[in-house]
Amino acid sequence: MNKRLFIVFLIGCFSFAQSPDDLFREANNAYNQGEYERAIIYYDSIHAQGVHSAELYFNLGNAHYKRNAIAPSILNYERALLLDPSNDDIRNNLVYAQNMTLDRFSPLPESDLKQLSSDILQFTDVWGWSVLSIAACWLAAIFFVFYIRSSNSTWKRVYFSAFVLFGLFILISLAAALQQKGAEENTQPAIVFSATESFRSEPNLRSEVLLTIHEGTKVYVQETLEDWVKIKLINGAVGWIPQSSMVYIRPRAK
Repeated sequence: MNKRLFIVFLIGCFSFAQSPDDLFREANNAYNQGEYERAIIYYDSIHAQGVHSAELYFNLGNAHYKRNAIAPSILNYERALLLDPSNDDIRNNLVYAQNMTLDRFSPLPESDLKQLSSDILQFTDVWGWSVLSIAACWLAAIFFVFYIRSSNSTWKRVYFSAFVLFGLFILISLAAALQQKGAEENTQPAIVFSATESFRSEPNLRSEVLLTIHEGTKVYVQETLEDWVKIKLINGAVGWIPQSSMVYIRPRAK
């Protein structure tokens, strides 16, 4: 048994007797001492206990980044960003890690209207849009009651206008929640972990190699066929790679 496996074995056994908080402190101490591999083992032990948090993924990404491990650092930054999409530190570190990748694909151009729609949609997540929709329902109901009970014609118009506006916002927020939920279910982003991978026209080794993609590239899974996945790149190119060469950003249910 080599040294690394022995350390993993010892920490793995030790972690069963420690809480996630204790392991997190041990991991942070190891990181601060420059022992990034040991820190990764501790962070992974926390993850193995079913803990998912932006801070855990962010620290794990940092530890991998310090070891120049491109794909694991990007994967964990992406997972951290899913849980805390407004965190600038996560976003900035993700950019640093992406700068280490070899592939430089340009995204497809979007119209101003589509970009605006995308920005509005990304204002919050599905849960956030659902909460906003429920709040708008309550406000619409309150203004409708005010409208019914008011005897002043001016205030009745104000209350009715507010009722209509919140009613429209309910429809918009519900549509945004449904669209974002559909996008999350149909779009399965993943990170390529193979140092190099052939991007093929068909799901077999005899098919034409369209191009070569490299470690750390973000792809979007559209379809799976046995051991192959059909992916789309940000430049719109579509092809097939082995499923074993990438890791999903959103952990998939087994």
